[in-house]
Amino acid sequence: MKTEVVLDLKHITAEVAARHGMLVMPDDPAMLLVTMNELVLQQVIGSIQARTEEMVAGVEAGLRSAQREASGTVEREARKAGIAVREEIQKDIDSGRLHARELIVELNCTYSRSAVRRWVAVGVIAASGLLVLGVGLGVLLARVLK
Repeated sequence: MKTEVVLDLKHITAEVAARHGMLVMPDDPAMLLVTMNELVLQQVIGSIQARTEEMVAGVEAGLRSAQREASGTVEREARKAGIAVREEIQKDIDSGRLHARELIVELNCTYSRSAVRRWVAVGVIAASGLLVLGVGLGVLLARVLK
């Protein structure tokens, strides 16, 4: 991307005439110096452009490298965070299982106690019923056999 500096010799001769009151012609030896200065400036500008392009390329390469490194770091950290979240979720699941198991055991115990009490009550009622029936039959038989 070279830009070439083009001097306007008519403008230069007009400016010299206006400032210094001297007429400089395009074939004047002083114009040789102007042309030489133009060539030197073009070389210097070309050198500066080349160095600038090298520096920009270096900076771009550094940015790409930093971007790759940052991307890798972000990926590693995201993976670590994902693993940590997964572990925490697994701990919560295990804790929930344990809590559910405890609730089931407690519910079974409560239900067992309730069932035992119910069967005891049924047994007592049945025994009472049998006792009353036996006593009633005994009294009935005692009257009938008398």
